[in-house]
Amino acid sequence: MLFKPQRKPSTPKVLALAVLMSASASPLLAQDRVAIPGLNAPVTTVNEPEVVVPKPTAPAAVSSMPSRVVQVSKDDGHNVRPEDLPAVPAAYVAPAPRRPSAPVETRQDVVVSNGANVLIPISRGQINRIVTPFEDPQIQTVSEAELEVANNVVYVTPTDDMPVTMFITPQDDEGVAISLTLLPQSIPPIQANLLFTQAVPGSATGANGEAVNALGGVGYRGQAKRWERSQPFMDTLREMMRDLAMGNLPRGYTFADMPTGTRIPSCNQAGVNYDFSNAQFILGHDFRIFIAVAENQSSQNMEVSHAACTHPNRAAVAVWPHEILEPGQKTEVFLVTRIPQMKANTSTRPSLLN
Repeated sequence: MLFKPQRKPSTPKVLALAVLMSASASPLLAQDRVAIPGLNAPVTTVNEPEVVVPKPTAPAAVSSMPSRVVQVSKDDGHNVRPEDLPAVPAAYVAPAPRRPSAPVETRQDVVVSNGANVLIPISRGQINRIVTPFEDPQIQTVSEAELEVANNVVYVTPTDDMPVTMFITPQDDEGVAISLTLLPQSIPPIQANLLFTQAVPGSATGANGEAVNALGGVGYRGQAKRWERSQPFMDTLREMMRDLAMGNLPRGYTFADMPTGTRIPSCNQAGVNYDFSNAQFILGHDFRIFIAVAENQSSQNMEVSHAACTHPNRAAVAVWPHEILEPGQKTEVFLVTRIPQMKANTSTRPSLLN
């Protein structure tokens, strides 16, 4: 008979140690919490790493905080003033914006007369345009500037700074001449419109009311004569008024000094004042034009009457730009008169009945 020794019952401490060893050895019980007598801390697996959350740090600078200006003394070499900086080479400095220069009036209306020299500035090295009152102007000059004639226009291109002098005459009349001195300057190309006046200081009045200068020559009117008689009478007056309203002179017409003794049109209308004190006097071959100012001096609107102006040789009357004037408003009045043609002197025949 065999004798088997009996095992002693396990103590609680030995049992707890066995359970702890089995829990650490089995991965299936990694997330189970095991209560161990005498211990309050939970037991976790050693395979799960511990997550470390960094603590937030304060920003280096806060934009909302006011900045402080630190005054640094000049002795430490850090306080730099503008006058202490070195000069910057001109090649690296942006040029200052240029102010726009005053505009140059390139269109000029030049009043000329027979034989009197007129100075006109022109563009140096550029083409300039001289509009003459002659249909086919003839140029006489000793200047080396480039000249070209097209119809009634002379194109001048100076090649140097020397003044360009010339005489301009109509093809069919050497008794009339325009004397010009063109001065090259640093300006844009210009256009000079030559307005031929019939009178000069010391002028007198001829038999037909035409201005005769001190030398006895009569102003050029051949172009005006051809234009006036190239179309019917009413078409001539209609085109004449249109040119005047647009600020132009009829073809061949020129400004003139009003001769002494010239009969001025008489205008009379209640409430409207006609001023001829600064009237313009424009002379053609068959017609003369008076341009005056009419002003409404009443307290109500007034219509300028064409029949208010009279003259023994009146041909036409026009008003521009307003025919109905408000109180205090002004307008221009164009009054065209015929130039009376003097009969040629003839010998008389005595009557046989006497």
